[in-house]
Amino acid sequence: MNLLMVDGRAQARDCLLELCACKSDVQVVGEAASGRAAIDAMESLNPDIVLLDVELPDMSGFEVLRALTTDARPLGIMMSNCADHAARAFDEGAFDYFMVPVAAKRFDRAIVRAQCVLNHASRGNGCLPSDTLGVGRGTLAAPRFVVGERQRKLYPLDPKSIDYVEADGNYVTLRAGQVEYLRRDSIKGLSMQLGRLGFVRIGRSLLVNAAAISYAEVAGHGSFTFTLTSGVCLHSSAAYREDILRVIPLPALSRR
Repeated sequence: MNLLMVDGRAQARDCLLELCACKSDVQVVGEAASGRAAIDAMESLNPDIVLLDVELPDMSGFEVLRALTTDARPLGIMMSNCADHAARAFDEGAFDYFMVPVAAKRFDRAIVRAQCVLNHASRGNGCLPSDTLGVGRGTLAAPRFVVGERQRKLYPLDPKSIDYVEADGNYVTLRAGQVEYLRRDSIKGLSMQLGRLGFVRIGRSLLVNAAAISYAEVAGHGSFTFTLTSGVCLHSSAAYREDILRVIPLPALSRR
């Protein structure tokens, strides 16, 4: 795997070089100390992975990611010395997020996972497996985690643990069992990300995990009432009937 290292601090790049030197399957093809240099290097070197510091001298690492509009973008691993940027990194499509200084075991796990993703993409049609998160080459995959906030702490949630999502102004509430988390996002944005995982929009402000539904009842006029395994009841809008039936092919009720 070809790797590009982007960090404004020479000492930080030296530490990362030591980690890369221990991996026989990783070749460092270049280094960059600024965002502009990173963009130029990615376009000319075509790396498989880019280690990208969140704070660069001329721009943020997020701006670097957004500047790459081609379908063959590298897997972006964001780095920072604090956890505050983790949620945004995943929102921006980062493949992974490192806390600096990077632990050797943490680095090794990320490289192994990246290799699996790249191997899958090279064997198939360029799409990434559904358990990966990231900027990867080809079609963007469904997220491995959805980061929610609760009591000023950030929680990387397995999407499968989320029962439903409800719009709340500029935020959404993620409901997992009896616990609620807040996230700055939209129902539309999350429905696009989580649709591949079986989530379906049942109303303007509701997105439901089909796997969390215990049973459905016909409510009339093209709408349904869904009772979740947690006991929560949610009512759908008739406007979303076709979307619901595409994900959950509910048959007509028998007359018995």
